[in-house]
Amino acid sequence: MRIFLHIFLPLIAPLVLYTVWAKIDANRKGQGLPNWEEGHWFWVLVVGFVLTAMSLIYLTTLGDDIDGQYQSPLIEDGKVVPGHFKSK
Repeated sequence: MRIFLHIFLPLIAPLVLYTVWAKIDANRKGQGLPNWEEGHWFWVLVVGFVLTAMSLIYLTTLGDDIDGQYQSPLIEDGKVVPGHFKSK
């Protein structure tokens, strides 16, 4: 879910919003959707990449303030115990 929220949603949301707006605008003008050269598709993609980068920067700098000590994965009684954070 986190990958969807921090990568795919910021990347796809501007494309979806612009596509809906372009379709409504084209119908109102009685034309088809603008092609790559006529529309603002390039800038919509740039905005999507910038939003994704900002989301990832936020995640790495301010996200997940976890209190506790990290316990690396280990093997107990022949079973792998995944890594986790121990509460202090």
